[in-house]
Amino acid sequence: MNQHLIVIIIIIALFLYRRVRRNIGWQLLKKKTMWFRIVLFLVIGLLFLMEGSLHLVSFLSDVVGIVAGGILAFYSVNLTVLEEREGRLYYRTNIWIGSIVTGIFLARFIYRFYGIFSGGTIQQGQTNGWQSMYTFGNSWTTGLMLIMFAYYIIYYMILLKKEKQWSKINAN
Repeated sequence: MNQHLIVIIIIIALFLYRRVRRNIGWQLLKKKTMWFRIVLFLVIGLLFLMEGSLHLVSFLSDVVGIVAGGILAFYSVNLTVLEEREGRLYYRTNIWIGSIVTGIFLARFIYRFYGIFSGGTIQQGQTNGWQSMYTFGNSWTTGLMLIMFAYYIIYYMILLKKEKQWSKINAN
């Protein structure tokens, strides 16, 4: 088995483990970590959006992905429960919505790897093999990726706003 493939499988497995762990049970609300993720997802998402803006179909799929991620985030944050324990704020996400977002991301990744390792091209004009892994993606798969980015950017921003409101209420 190719060493690059093994490393990528390990990274994906770690990602999935962390993602599933975050979707189940109570999580400590860490403002700095959330802001870091917001900035990281925003920068990467903007790179995808800029790349997609060069082609109409890609841009439309990107916009659809952002809107879908936003809708999921607004719905999910309304189902999120906040709880204070020992002076620290915890939150519990909705397991189903988090799983859907993770599943969409995973499906996109599997599709991408299938195209790379089956020897076929995913997008016309793309090269085969590992070089195709480093391109930003094709029309609809990039839109699927932006669902996840938009979801977490919006979800974390609203959750931080709720935390601020929670702090004001409990300070009085």
